[in-house]
Amino acid sequence: MLEKYLKEYSEKFAIPFIKVCVYLNLKPNYLSVIGLLVIVVGSYFFYTVNKLYGVVFIFLGSAIDGLDGPLARQLNLQSDKGALLDSTIDRIGELIIWSVIALNYVDTDIELFTIISIVTSSSLIPYLRAKGELLNIDNKVGITPRPERVIFAVLYMYFNFSFIYVYIFAFLTWFTVLQRFYKLYKSV
Repeated sequence: MLEKYLKEYSEKFAIPFIKVCVYLNLKPNYLSVIGLLVIVVGSYFFYTVNKLYGVVFIFLGSAIDGLDGPLARQLNLQSDKGALLDSTIDRIGELIIWSVIALNYVDTDIELFTIISIVTSSSLIPYLRAKGELLNIDNKVGITPRPERVIFAVLYMYFNFSFIYVYIFAFLTWFTVLQRFYKLYKSV
């Protein structure tokens, strides 16, 4: 949802960083891997209860990972292998972030089940998008694509909100799964 409104601005904002990457001869796949490593560091900081560093590193890692697509387009290096690597790394990074929530912010079995539910729906959302792409169907519908999921997780850990918000967020992620499934099912 945020991508729909902010993509144009974020791509313009990325231009100087893309120029630096070109100058340093960085390849898009390197950015994907570097972004994941920075997210792992940020998750570690959240795990060790250093919330400020956690926020900074997870958002920095997500920003670095977000540069791989624009850099690939700039260098004309778009490939199926790069898209596969980027998508896989995105899933790993998100799983690590939600794992920290499961380890540090869960008190009951139902809360743990809810986190596992979010991880499951968070994997189904891009799966349904990719399945749509295989069928030549643009399937980006939904209110909780990856940026929203990462932002929610980071804000939840930073501010330590009531778990009721996680229950609501779980509902929203599953609603997004249903939206994407319905669109695909209707289109095939």
